[in-house]
Amino acid sequence: MLGRSVVLSLLLEASLTNAFPNMAEKLAESHLQERIAPIAPFPEYPGAPYHALYNKFDAKSQLVSTSGEHAFIAPGPGDIRGPCAGLNAAANHGYLPRDGIATAETVNTGLWEAFGLDKTATLFLQTATMFFDGDPLSGRWSIGYHSDKTNSLGVIGDLLGNQTGICAYGHLKTEGDASITRGDWLAPTQNSNCASYPEFAQELLDLAKARTGGNITPQVLAEHQYNRKQHSIATNPYYFSPAYAGIAFTFGAHMFAYELLANHSAENPRGFLTPEVFESFFSYTRDADNKLVFTYGHERIPDNWYRRADDDAWTLSDILISTAQQCVSYPSNCAVGGNTGTVNSFSGVNLGDISGGLINAATDLQDPEKMGCFISQVIQADVPSFLDNVFNGVALTRVLGMIPTVLMPALAPLGNCPGLPKGKSMLDYGKTFPGAKMAMSGNRNPYRK
Repeated sequence: MLGRSVVLSLLLEASLTNAFPNMAEKLAESHLQERIAPIAPFPEYPGAPYHALYNKFDAKSQLVSTSGEHAFIAPGPGDIRGPCAGLNAAANHGYLPRDGIATAETVNTGLWEAFGLDKTATLFLQTATMFFDGDPLSGRWSIGYHSDKTNSLGVIGDLLGNQTGICAYGHLKTEGDASITRGDWLAPTQNSNCASYPEFAQELLDLAKARTGGNITPQVLAEHQYNRKQHSIATNPYYFSPAYAGIAFTFGAHMFAYELLANHSAENPRGFLTPEVFESFFSYTRDADNKLVFTYGHERIPDNWYRRADDDAWTLSDILISTAQQCVSYPSNCAVGGNTGTVNSFSGVNLGDISGGLINAATDLQDPEKMGCFISQVIQADVPSFLDNVFNGVALTRVLGMIPTVLMPALAPLGNCPGLPKGKSMLDYGKTFPGAKMAMSGNRNPYRK
Protein backbone atom coordinates (compact mmCIF):
# COMPACT_ATOMS: atom_id res chain seq x y z
CA MET A 1 0.00 0.00 0.00
CA LEU A 2 1.30 3.45 -0.84
CA GLY A 3 2.76 5.44 2.01
CA ARG A 4 4.21 2.46 3.77
CA SER A 5 7.91 3.16 3.74
CA VAL A 6 8.91 -0.41 4.51
CA VAL A 7 7.06 -1.79 1.50
CA LEU A 8 8.36 0.88 -0.85
CA SER A 9 11.90 0.41 0.36
CA LEU A 10 11.68 -3.32 -0.22
CA LEU A 11 10.25 -2.79 -3.69
CA LEU A 12 13.00 -0.39 -4.61
CA GLU A 13 15.72 -2.63 -3.23
CA ALA A 14 14.32 -5.65 -5.03
CA SER A 15 14.12 -3.89 -8.36
CA LEU A 16 17.17 -1.65 -8.26
CA THR A 17 19.56 -1.58 -5.35
CA ASN A 18 20.30 -5.28 -5.05
CA ALA A 19 20.84 -5.52 -8.77
CA PHE A 20 23.22 -2.55 -8.79
CA PRO A 21 25.02 -2.30 -5.44
CA ASN A 22 27.20 0.61 -6.56
CA MET A 23 24.31 2.62 -7.99
CA ALA A 24 24.31 5.33 -5.34
CA GLU A 25 28.02 5.99 -5.83
CA LYS A 26 27.64 6.10 -9.60
CA LEU A 27 24.73 8.52 -9.42
CA ALA A 28 26.55 10.70 -6.92
CA GLU A 29 29.43 11.00 -9.34
CA SER A 30 27.19 11.97 -12.24
CA HIS A 31 25.64 15.38 -12.87
CA LEU A 32 21.87 15.59 -13.01
CA GLN A 33 22.02 17.79 -16.09
CA GLU A 34 24.59 15.71 -17.93
CA ARG A 35 23.40 14.07 -21.14
CA ILE A 36 24.46 10.48 -20.76
CA ALA A 37 23.55 6.97 -21.76
CA PRO A 38 21.66 4.88 -19.19
CA ILE A 39 23.64 4.40 -16.00
CA ALA A 40 21.71 1.18 -15.42
CA PRO A 41 19.34 -0.71 -17.71
CA PHE A 42 15.73 0.33 -17.33
CA PRO A 43 13.75 -2.68 -16.04
CA GLU A 44 12.05 -4.92 -18.55
CA TYR A 45 9.02 -4.85 -16.26
CA PRO A 46 8.94 -1.55 -14.36
CA GLY A 47 6.85 -0.78 -11.32
CA ALA A 48 6.37 -3.23 -8.49
CA PRO A 49 8.46 -6.40 -8.97
CA TYR A 50 5.46 -8.74 -8.89
CA HIS A 51 4.44 -7.55 -12.38
CA ALA A 52 7.43 -9.41 -13.79
CA LEU A 53 6.08 -12.66 -12.34
CA TYR A 54 2.50 -12.32 -13.50
CA ASN A 55 1.46 -15.31 -15.64
CA LYS A 56 -2.35 -15.43 -15.81
CA PHE A 57 -4.72 -14.58 -18.66
CA ASP A 58 -8.49 -14.65 -18.76
CA ALA A 59 -9.84 -13.88 -22.22
CA LYS A 60 -13.42 -13.30 -21.06
CA SER A 61 -12.63 -10.67 -18.42
CA GLN A 62 -9.78 -8.98 -20.28
CA LEU A 63 -11.42 -8.57 -23.70
CA VAL A 64 -12.38 -4.91 -24.17
CA SER A 65 -15.59 -4.31 -26.05
CA THR A 66 -15.38 -2.27 -29.26
CA SER A 67 -18.97 -2.87 -30.38
CA GLY A 68 -22.47 -1.82 -29.38
CA GLU A 69 -22.35 1.07 -26.92
CA HIS A 70 -18.55 0.93 -27.15
CA ALA A 71 -18.30 1.02 -30.94
CA PHE A 72 -15.84 3.52 -32.39
CA ILE A 73 -17.46 6.83 -33.30
CA ALA A 74 -15.23 9.61 -34.61
CA PRO A 75 -15.62 12.92 -32.76
CA GLY A 76 -18.20 15.26 -34.22
CA PRO A 77 -18.45 19.06 -34.18
CA GLY A 78 -17.92 20.32 -30.65
CA ASP A 79 -16.41 17.06 -29.40
CA ILE A 80 -13.00 17.61 -27.85
CA ARG A 81 -9.89 15.48 -28.21
CA GLY A 82 -6.39 16.27 -26.98
CA PRO A 83 -2.85 15.04 -26.33
CA CYS A 84 -3.55 11.74 -24.52
CA ALA A 85 -4.09 8.79 -26.84
CA GLY A 86 -5.70 6.72 -24.10
CA LEU A 87 -8.20 9.42 -23.12
CA ASN A 88 -9.06 10.08 -26.76
CA ALA A 89 -9.58 6.38 -27.51
CA ALA A 90 -11.69 5.97 -24.37
CA ALA A 91 -13.90 8.87 -25.45
CA ASN A 92 -14.20 7.57 -29.02
CA HIS A 93 -15.46 4.24 -27.63
CA GLY A 94 -17.74 5.67 -24.97
CA TYR A 95 -15.67 4.65 -21.95
CA LEU A 96 -15.40 8.39 -21.27
CA PRO A 97 -18.02 10.95 -22.33
CA ARG A 98 -17.88 11.25 -26.10
CA ASP A 99 -17.83 15.05 -25.93
CA GLY A 100 -14.43 14.92 -24.19
CA ILE A 101 -15.55 16.45 -20.88
CA ALA A 102 -14.36 14.22 -18.04
CA THR A 103 -15.67 13.86 -14.51
CA ALA A 104 -14.37 11.94 -11.51
CA GLU A 105 -16.96 9.20 -11.90
CA THR A 106 -16.35 8.66 -15.61
CA VAL A 107 -12.56 8.69 -15.25
CA ASN A 108 -12.51 6.25 -12.34
CA THR A 109 -14.92 3.87 -14.03
CA GLY A 110 -13.99 4.27 -17.69
CA LEU A 111 -10.21 4.00 -17.41
CA TRP A 112 -10.56 0.90 -15.24
CA GLU A 113 -12.94 -0.79 -17.68
CA ALA A 114 -10.93 0.14 -20.77
CA PHE A 115 -7.33 -0.19 -19.56
CA GLY A 116 -7.10 -1.66 -16.06
CA LEU A 117 -5.82 1.57 -14.52
CA ASP A 118 -6.32 1.19 -10.77
CA LYS A 119 -8.45 3.70 -8.89
CA THR A 120 -5.50 4.70 -6.70
CA ALA A 121 -4.11 6.23 -9.90
CA THR A 122 -7.34 7.53 -11.45
CA LEU A 123 -8.45 9.31 -8.26
CA PHE A 124 -5.12 11.11 -7.99
CA LEU A 125 -4.86 11.97 -11.71
CA GLN A 126 -8.49 13.07 -11.97
CA THR A 127 -8.31 15.33 -8.93
CA ALA A 128 -4.96 16.95 -9.79
CA THR A 129 -6.05 17.53 -13.39
CA MET A 130 -9.39 18.99 -12.26
CA PHE A 131 -7.56 21.54 -10.08
CA PHE A 132 -4.89 22.33 -12.65
CA ASP A 133 -6.89 22.36 -15.88
CA GLY A 134 -10.60 22.22 -15.08
CA ASP A 135 -13.24 23.48 -12.68
CA PRO A 136 -13.19 21.98 -9.18
CA LEU A 137 -16.61 23.55 -8.56
CA SER A 138 -18.22 21.47 -11.31
CA GLY A 139 -15.78 18.55 -11.10
CA ARG A 140 -15.28 18.68 -14.87
CA TRP A 141 -12.22 19.08 -17.09
CA SER A 142 -11.52 18.92 -20.78
CA ILE A 143 -9.36 16.13 -22.25
CA GLY A 144 -8.15 18.64 -24.86
CA TYR A 145 -8.42 22.40 -25.21
CA HIS A 146 -10.61 24.87 -23.29
CA SER A 147 -14.35 24.29 -23.26
CA ASP A 148 -17.09 26.33 -21.66
CA LYS A 149 -18.72 23.00 -20.75
CA THR A 150 -16.33 22.64 -17.81
CA ASN A 151 -17.50 25.83 -16.13
CA SER A 152 -19.82 25.64 -13.14
CA LEU A 153 -22.01 28.32 -14.68
CA GLY A 154 -21.75 27.29 -18.32
CA VAL A 155 -20.94 30.04 -20.80
CA ILE A 156 -21.44 32.69 -18.12
CA GLY A 157 -18.64 31.00 -16.20
CA ASP A 158 -16.15 32.25 -18.76
CA LEU A 159 -16.44 35.61 -17.01
CA LEU A 160 -15.03 33.97 -13.87
CA GLY A 161 -12.05 32.35 -15.52
CA ASN A 162 -10.66 30.26 -18.33
CA GLN A 163 -10.23 26.59 -17.47
CA THR A 164 -7.60 25.48 -19.89
CA GLY A 165 -8.08 21.77 -20.55
CA ILE A 166 -4.99 19.58 -20.68
CA CYS A 167 -3.44 20.86 -23.91
CA ALA A 168 -2.93 24.30 -25.45
CA TYR A 169 -3.03 26.66 -22.43
CA GLY A 170 -2.81 23.71 -20.07
CA HIS A 171 0.90 23.67 -20.94
CA LEU A 172 3.22 22.93 -17.99
CA LYS A 173 0.41 22.27 -15.54
CA THR A 174 -0.14 18.60 -16.33
CA GLU A 175 0.98 18.34 -19.96
CA GLY A 176 4.66 19.13 -20.62
CA ASP A 177 7.27 19.33 -23.34
CA ALA A 178 9.04 16.31 -24.87
CA SER A 179 5.98 14.07 -24.98
CA ILE A 180 5.84 10.77 -26.86
CA THR A 181 4.58 12.20 -30.16
CA ARG A 182 3.19 15.70 -29.42
CA GLY A 183 4.93 18.99 -30.00
CA ASP A 184 6.45 21.45 -27.54
CA TRP A 185 4.06 24.34 -26.97
CA LEU A 186 6.63 27.11 -27.52
CA ALA A 187 8.88 25.36 -30.08
CA PRO A 188 9.63 27.27 -33.32
CA THR A 189 7.94 24.52 -35.37
CA GLN A 190 5.84 21.41 -34.64
CA ASN A 191 4.39 23.29 -31.69
CA SER A 192 0.89 21.92 -31.24
CA ASN A 193 0.80 20.11 -27.94
CA CYS A 194 -2.64 18.78 -28.89
CA ALA A 195 -1.57 17.11 -32.14
CA SER A 196 0.71 14.16 -32.82
CA TYR A 197 3.64 14.43 -35.24
CA PRO A 198 4.51 11.47 -37.50
CA GLU A 199 8.24 12.25 -37.20
CA PHE A 200 8.23 11.58 -33.46
CA ALA A 201 6.06 8.48 -33.79
CA GLN A 202 8.36 7.08 -36.48
CA GLU A 203 11.40 7.69 -34.28
CA LEU A 204 9.78 5.53 -31.60
CA LEU A 205 8.94 2.78 -34.09
CA ASP A 206 12.46 2.88 -35.55
CA LEU A 207 13.95 2.64 -32.07
CA ALA A 208 11.72 -0.34 -31.28
CA LYS A 209 12.79 -2.06 -34.49
CA ALA A 210 16.46 -1.52 -33.61
CA ARG A 211 16.07 -2.70 -30.01
CA THR A 212 13.50 -5.52 -30.22
CA GLY A 213 12.87 -6.18 -33.88
CA GLY A 214 9.61 -4.22 -33.80
CA ASN A 215 7.61 -4.43 -30.58
CA ILE A 216 7.56 -1.44 -28.26
CA THR A 217 8.65 -2.20 -24.69
CA PRO A 218 8.98 -0.14 -21.48
CA GLN A 219 12.74 -0.07 -22.07
CA VAL A 220 12.20 1.34 -25.58
CA LEU A 221 9.82 3.97 -24.23
CA ALA A 222 12.24 5.02 -21.49
CA GLU A 223 14.99 5.48 -24.07
CA HIS A 224 12.56 7.34 -26.35
CA GLN A 225 11.74 9.68 -23.47
CA TYR A 226 15.44 10.44 -23.09
CA ASN A 227 15.78 11.03 -26.84
CA ARG A 228 12.74 13.31 -26.93
CA LYS A 229 14.10 15.47 -24.13
CA GLN A 230 17.44 15.77 -25.86
CA HIS A 231 15.63 16.73 -29.07
CA SER A 232 13.71 19.46 -27.24
CA ILE A 233 16.86 20.84 -25.64
CA ALA A 234 18.59 20.90 -29.03
CA THR A 235 15.72 22.45 -31.05
CA ASN A 236 13.46 24.45 -28.71
CA PRO A 237 14.97 27.61 -27.17
CA TYR A 238 12.04 27.66 -24.73
CA TYR A 239 12.08 24.06 -23.60
CA PHE A 240 11.18 23.85 -19.92
CA SER A 241 10.73 20.88 -17.59
CA PRO A 242 8.89 21.67 -14.33
CA ALA A 243 8.85 19.38 -11.33
CA TYR A 244 5.45 17.74 -11.85
CA ALA A 245 4.63 18.00 -15.57
CA GLY A 246 8.25 17.53 -16.62
CA ILE A 247 9.33 14.64 -14.41
CA ALA A 248 6.35 12.70 -13.14
CA PHE A 249 3.66 13.37 -15.72
CA THR A 250 5.69 13.23 -18.93
CA PHE A 251 7.41 10.00 -17.98
CA GLY A 252 4.20 8.59 -16.57
CA ALA A 253 2.60 9.14 -19.98
CA HIS A 254 5.45 7.28 -21.67
CA MET A 255 4.87 4.30 -19.40
CA PHE A 256 1.10 4.49 -19.94
CA ALA A 257 1.75 3.91 -23.65
CA TYR A 258 2.87 0.39 -22.75
CA GLU A 259 1.33 -0.41 -19.39
CA LEU A 260 -2.19 0.62 -20.46
CA LEU A 261 -2.14 0.12 -24.24
CA ALA A 262 -0.27 -3.17 -24.62
CA ASN A 263 -2.27 -6.18 -25.74
CA HIS A 264 -2.35 -9.35 -23.60
CA SER A 265 -2.65 -13.04 -24.35
CA ALA A 266 -2.06 -16.46 -22.81
CA GLU A 267 1.37 -16.47 -24.44
CA ASN A 268 2.09 -12.90 -23.28
CA PRO A 269 0.23 -12.34 -19.99
CA ARG A 270 2.51 -9.40 -19.13
CA GLY A 271 1.62 -7.67 -22.39
CA PHE A 272 3.07 -6.94 -25.81
CA LEU A 273 2.77 -3.76 -27.86
CA THR A 274 3.05 -4.20 -31.62
CA PRO A 275 3.49 -1.28 -34.03
CA GLU A 276 -0.02 -1.95 -35.37
CA VAL A 277 -1.64 -1.64 -31.94
CA PHE A 278 0.38 1.50 -31.21
CA GLU A 279 -0.69 3.08 -34.51
CA SER A 280 -4.36 2.32 -33.85
CA PHE A 281 -4.25 3.86 -30.38
CA PHE A 282 -2.32 6.91 -31.61
CA SER A 283 -4.60 7.53 -34.62
CA TYR A 284 -2.11 6.64 -37.33
CA THR A 285 -2.69 5.00 -40.69
CA ARG A 286 -0.30 4.36 -43.60
CA ASP A 287 -0.35 6.02 -47.02
CA ALA A 288 0.52 4.44 -50.36
CA ASP A 289 4.22 4.89 -49.59
CA ASN A 290 3.81 3.22 -46.17
CA LYS A 291 4.40 6.52 -44.37
CA LEU A 292 2.56 7.41 -41.18
CA VAL A 293 -0.49 9.65 -41.52
CA PHE A 294 -2.03 11.21 -38.40
CA THR A 295 -5.74 11.95 -38.17
CA TYR A 296 -6.60 14.25 -35.30
CA GLY A 297 -8.90 12.72 -32.70
CA HIS A 298 -9.45 9.31 -34.31
CA GLU A 299 -7.62 7.20 -31.71
CA ARG A 300 -9.25 3.80 -31.42
CA ILE A 301 -9.06 0.62 -29.38
CA PRO A 302 -8.23 -2.26 -31.74
CA ASP A 303 -10.70 -5.10 -32.12
CA ASN A 304 -9.78 -8.28 -30.27
CA TRP A 305 -7.69 -6.30 -27.78
CA TYR A 306 -7.20 -7.53 -24.22
CA ARG A 307 -6.38 -5.18 -21.35
CA ARG A 308 -4.42 -5.76 -18.14
CA ALA A 309 -5.87 -8.33 -15.75
CA ASP A 310 -7.80 -7.07 -12.73
CA ASP A 311 -5.24 -8.49 -10.32
CA ASP A 312 -2.34 -7.01 -12.31
CA ALA A 313 -3.62 -3.44 -12.47
CA TRP A 314 -1.29 -0.46 -12.94
CA THR A 315 -1.42 1.56 -9.73
CA LEU A 316 -0.27 4.89 -8.35
CA SER A 317 2.48 2.99 -6.55
CA ASP A 318 3.67 1.64 -9.91
CA ILE A 319 3.76 5.17 -11.33
CA LEU A 320 6.00 6.31 -8.47
CA ILE A 321 8.29 3.28 -8.63
CA SER A 322 8.67 3.38 -12.42
CA THR A 323 9.43 7.11 -12.31
CA ALA A 324 12.09 6.49 -9.67
CA GLN A 325 13.52 3.75 -11.89
CA GLN A 326 13.66 6.26 -14.74
CA CYS A 327 15.69 8.60 -12.53
CA VAL A 328 18.19 5.79 -11.98
CA SER A 329 18.56 4.86 -15.64
CA TYR A 330 18.38 8.38 -17.11
CA PRO A 331 19.07 10.89 -14.33
CA SER A 332 19.12 13.84 -16.74
CA ASN A 333 15.43 13.16 -17.46
CA CYS A 334 14.71 14.07 -13.85
CA ALA A 335 16.30 17.51 -14.02
CA VAL A 336 14.05 20.47 -13.31
CA GLY A 337 14.90 23.46 -15.49
CA GLY A 338 15.10 24.43 -19.12
CA ASN A 339 16.72 26.33 -21.93
CA THR A 340 17.34 30.02 -21.35
CA GLY A 341 16.30 31.41 -24.73
CA THR A 342 18.69 29.58 -27.04
CA VAL A 343 18.98 25.94 -27.97
CA ASN A 344 21.35 23.74 -25.97
CA SER A 345 21.36 26.20 -23.07
CA PHE A 346 19.74 23.95 -20.48
CA SER A 347 20.13 25.22 -16.92
CA GLY A 348 18.95 23.23 -13.94
CA VAL A 349 17.02 24.40 -10.90
CA ASN A 350 18.38 23.61 -7.46
CA LEU A 351 16.14 20.82 -6.17
CA GLY A 352 16.92 21.60 -2.55
CA ASP A 353 15.80 25.19 -3.05
CA ILE A 354 12.40 24.36 -4.54
CA SER A 355 11.73 21.47 -2.14
CA GLY A 356 12.92 23.03 1.12
CA GLY A 357 15.58 20.37 1.45
CA LEU A 358 13.29 17.40 0.84
CA ILE A 359 15.05 16.57 -2.45
CA ASN A 360 18.64 17.67 -2.82
CA ALA A 361 20.16 15.43 -5.50
CA ALA A 362 19.35 12.94 -8.22
CA THR A 363 19.90 10.10 -5.79
CA ASP A 364 16.94 11.29 -3.72
CA LEU A 365 14.64 10.73 -6.68
CA GLN A 366 15.58 7.05 -6.79
CA ASP A 367 13.38 6.54 -3.73
CA PRO A 368 9.71 6.20 -4.74
CA GLU A 369 8.57 7.32 -1.30
CA LYS A 370 10.54 10.55 -1.59
CA MET A 371 9.33 10.87 -5.17
CA GLY A 372 5.74 10.63 -3.94
CA CYS A 373 6.27 13.27 -1.26
CA PHE A 374 8.02 15.53 -3.78
CA ILE A 375 5.10 15.25 -6.22
CA SER A 376 2.64 16.01 -3.41
CA GLN A 377 4.73 18.98 -2.35
CA VAL A 378 5.01 20.59 -5.79
CA ILE A 379 1.31 20.08 -6.55
CA GLN A 380 0.41 21.81 -3.29
CA ALA A 381 2.73 24.67 -4.24
CA ASP A 382 1.47 24.97 -7.82
CA VAL A 383 -2.29 24.68 -7.40
CA PRO A 384 -2.96 28.02 -5.61
CA SER A 385 -0.81 30.01 -8.04
CA PHE A 386 -2.32 28.31 -11.09
CA LEU A 387 -5.85 28.84 -9.78
CA ASP A 388 -5.10 32.51 -9.24
CA ASN A 389 -4.42 32.78 -12.98
CA VAL A 390 -7.76 31.18 -13.86
CA PHE A 391 -10.33 32.14 -11.23
CA ASN A 392 -11.06 35.39 -9.43
CA GLY A 393 -13.40 36.82 -6.85
CA VAL A 394 -15.90 34.54 -5.14
CA ALA A 395 -15.08 31.62 -7.46
CA LEU A 396 -11.40 31.76 -6.48
CA THR A 397 -12.26 31.83 -2.78
CA ARG A 398 -14.54 28.81 -3.15
CA VAL A 399 -11.99 26.79 -5.14
CA LEU A 400 -9.14 27.57 -2.74
CA GLY A 401 -11.40 26.38 0.06
CA MET A 402 -11.62 22.98 -1.64
CA ILE A 403 -7.87 22.33 -1.39
CA PRO A 404 -7.94 20.84 2.15
CA THR A 405 -11.20 18.93 1.63
CA VAL A 406 -10.84 17.64 -1.95
CA LEU A 407 -7.24 17.98 -3.16
CA MET A 408 -5.37 16.93 -0.02
CA PRO A 409 -7.21 13.59 0.43
CA ALA A 410 -6.38 12.75 -3.20
CA LEU A 411 -2.70 13.51 -2.57
CA ALA A 412 -2.54 11.43 0.61
CA PRO A 413 -1.89 8.11 -1.22
CA LEU A 414 1.34 9.59 -2.61
CA GLY A 415 2.92 8.76 0.73
CA ASN A 416 3.24 9.45 4.41
CA CYS A 417 5.03 12.79 4.43
CA PRO A 418 5.10 14.22 7.98
CA GLY A 419 6.61 17.67 8.35
CA LEU A 420 6.64 18.23 4.60
CA PRO A 421 8.31 21.60 3.99
CA LYS A 422 6.56 24.14 1.83
CA GLY A 423 7.69 23.91 -1.77
CA LYS A 424 8.05 26.62 -4.39
CA SER A 425 5.60 27.08 -7.23
CA MET A 426 6.73 26.70 -10.82
CA LEU A 427 5.75 30.33 -11.36
CA ASP A 428 8.36 31.19 -8.72
CA TYR A 429 11.32 28.92 -9.53
CA GLY A 430 10.67 29.28 -13.28
CA LYS A 431 10.90 33.09 -13.36
CA THR A 432 14.28 33.12 -15.12
CA PHE A 433 13.19 30.69 -17.84
CA PRO A 434 11.32 32.12 -20.84
CA GLY A 435 9.65 28.76 -21.45
CA ALA A 436 8.04 28.76 -17.99
CA LYS A 437 5.83 31.74 -18.74
CA MET A 438 2.22 30.64 -19.13
CA ALA A 439 0.52 32.00 -22.23
CA MET A 440 -3.22 32.32 -21.62
CA SER A 441 -4.60 34.03 -24.72
CA GLY A 442 -4.59 33.67 -28.50
CA ASN A 443 -5.34 30.62 -30.65
CA ARG A 444 -2.59 28.02 -30.57
CA ASN A 445 -4.66 24.99 -31.54
CA PRO A 446 -5.18 24.75 -35.32
CA TYR A 447 -7.18 21.54 -34.85
CA ARG A 448 -9.93 23.07 -32.78
CA LYS A 449 -13.31 22.49 -34.44
